[in-house]
Amino acid sequence: MQSLNPTRNVQRRGRELLTIGALVIMAGIILGGLGFLIMLLFSSNFFGGLVIFAGFIVAVVGIGVMIRGMTLRTENEIALAVDAMLKTVLDDRYTLIRNISGRGLGYVDAVLVGPPGALAMRITDVPGIFQNEGADWLERKGGKPFMLSNHDFTDECRNDVYALRDYLAKRQLPHVPVYGLVVFTSPNVQLSLRQPTVPVADIRTLLTVLRSDFLREDRIDATSVQAVVNALYH
Repeated sequence: MQSLNPTRNVQRRGRELLTIGALVIMAGIILGGLGFLIMLLFSSNFFGGLVIFAGFIVAVVGIGVMIRGMTLRTENEIALAVDAMLKTVLDDRYTLIRNISGRGLGYVDAVLVGPPGALAMRITDVPGIFQNEGADWLERKGGKPFMLSNHDFTDECRNDVYALRDYLAKRQLPHVPVYGLVVFTSPNVQLSLRQPTVPVADIRTLLTVLRSDFLREDRIDATSVQAVVNALYH
């Protein structure tokens, strides 16, 4: 199995965000200066103050965009555990792409691409005792009864699936089936499942879950597999 991390794409996106953020900050500064001019030339403190405030807000947004550009992560560390497990069983027809971030796609922890299609993985290292019923997640803390969890792994994974389907369709790959999987990597997690909407696994059950669902049959040819890899990696 190939293992890829589109670091260059992440770095390019970071540079783009830094540039956009800098331009937005400049626009905010210009607005602020315009506000001061309005106050000086037209003695309109109210309207000038509004323009200055608008410039301040724009500048803050620009700073936020720049911070986002500087903090894009270049590796998904918890995905490496999944990578190591899959390498032991999957042949070179398969490619795992980690840490995917792109315009129109958002962020996806990892996508496994192969003859069965594309599998979007929502990977988490959150420990705890979880119960998944359909699309709902319950969590037990401190020996208390199960309560509705603050985590919504299923919804997050479904969003990744929908985004990946749209992303591939726009690149002339609508025939590629896209699946989803929630993966827990923490050794301190306990899971109980009842008809999950999206398949769920931990590291110990990952291969079993894959074989019972995603890996059951080949659905696309080698050309389509490579086209998906190119679309996500380049």
